[in-house]
Amino acid sequence: MSAKCCSCGISDRLGDGKLWCLKYKFEISDVIAEEKSNCYYFIEPQVEDGEPLTAAQTLMLKECELVSRRMRGPV
Repeated sequence: MSAKCCSCGISDRLGDGKLWCLKYKFEISDVIAEEKSNCYYFIEPQVEDGEPLTAAQTLMLKECELVSRRMRGPV
């Protein structure tokens, strides 16, 4: 499995130990991890006040970051 998917802040561990991508809503397998090796939504797990953010919170943070990038431009 791709190291990126294993260490992504928006991947969530299921009860059986498998990874679930919250953005694209699918189970991450070896084949899919190789295809998504350059994922636009990859983000390191975030920690705030000494506690890690949940995958849903990290996804929201990444989506806000991407929206703010699109709004930059000539004024």
